[in-house]
Amino acid sequence: MEKITILKENGLTEIIINGNLNIHSIDLLEVRFRDIISDSGTTNTIAVNCENLDSIDSSGLGMLISLSKQAEKNDIIFYLCGLNQRVSTLFDISNLDRYFKILTMDEFRQIAHR
Repeated sequence: MEKITILKENGLTEIIINGNLNIHSIDLLEVRFRDIISDSGTTNTIAVNCENLDSIDSSGLGMLISLSKQAEKNDIIFYLCGLNQRVSTLFDISNLDRYFKILTMDEFRQIAHR
């Protein structure tokens, strides 16, 4: 079962995805993201923590692109962080690593503690 956890602190919202991001789980992510966006003024940065993301399909990739565009429209910085080897390889092959701001977990922690 996929689980999405939201952590908020000092204008930074971290979305932690555990499990798979696919056609069956993207709706939950979209709903949670809309809740974050609608709570305007409390978030200026969103980081999707993919450290525990087991797999992602084309629907999941499409959802991440959509979320990134929504964040940009709302003047919110959007990061992906903690991509494991499988997911990172998929981003490299599809050239999506050029589209997203991708951080290691160490880089993310530095941003989170500023």
